[in-house]
Amino acid sequence: MNKISVITVTYNSERTIKECLESIKKFSPESEIIVVDNGSNDRTLEIIESIGKKIKLIETGENLGFSKANNLGAKDAIGDYLVFLNPDAILTKNGDLESLKKILEKNPQYAILGPKLIYPDNALQPKARNLPTVFRAFEEYVLGLRGAYSFYEPKCQNFCEVESVNGACMIIRKELFNSIGGFDEKYFMYYEELDLCRKLRKLGKKIGFAPEAVVIHAEGISSGQNEKTAAIMKDSAKKYFGLLNYFLLQPIFFYNRILNRIRKTIGLRVYA
Repeated sequence: MNKISVITVTYNSERTIKECLESIKKFSPESEIIVVDNGSNDRTLEIIESIGKKIKLIETGENLGFSKANNLGAKDAIGDYLVFLNPDAILTKNGDLESLKKILEKNPQYAILGPKLIYPDNALQPKARNLPTVFRAFEEYVLGLRGAYSFYEPKCQNFCEVESVNGACMIIRKELFNSIGGFDEKYFMYYEELDLCRKLRKLGKKIGFAPEAVVIHAEGISSGQNEKTAAIMKDSAKKYFGLLNYFLLQPIFFYNRILNRIRKTIGLRVYA
């Protein structure tokens, strides 16, 4: 069958979900569309229902988190390939999802592919990443090796190997996804795609970045940026790194913040 199932998890996503779903219908009309709504209390459900009957809607009635909701969608999917697409992400042209699927078909050693991500103003959004460790944080923030720990843009024209891709849009074979138990549900939100990529690499699989496909990602709109999401990110980081490594990271980040203040004072570039 080789069908693609696109899974999108929503939570109060009224600002972005219409454009997201319409882009799937326009640029990947043969794909199955599954929306898992995590108990939205805005107009999200109304907007989804207005778009058409071809969308399979799963209502959880509560916020289960990103990992658990995506796993629910994957269980209902009929496609051989799963695309996880954030509600603030938009496909940009015909055949992009199909091209990602074909790369996986021709390269069975690759487990996951992610496309090039751009902001709504067409600015590049670097979203490949080495799997983060304490040593790599030290390399970047103390030794100055840019891209060792933080996101970067691979210098390849066609698909190439990276260590992880961003969960805003990525494709994986359903059979493989199921075989490793899907996303680890201990992550409510954040770090779940890093954990997935790490597990797959331990199994000898490769992760790929495919700039042939381009997706607009209005980063932050789907989750928001506030104290609650910061607390969730902190909790997920502790689970991903383990408590010892998490606390070993803190003096490195503190050193980088101090260095950035000095750079800002003297007019030099500040690094995240």
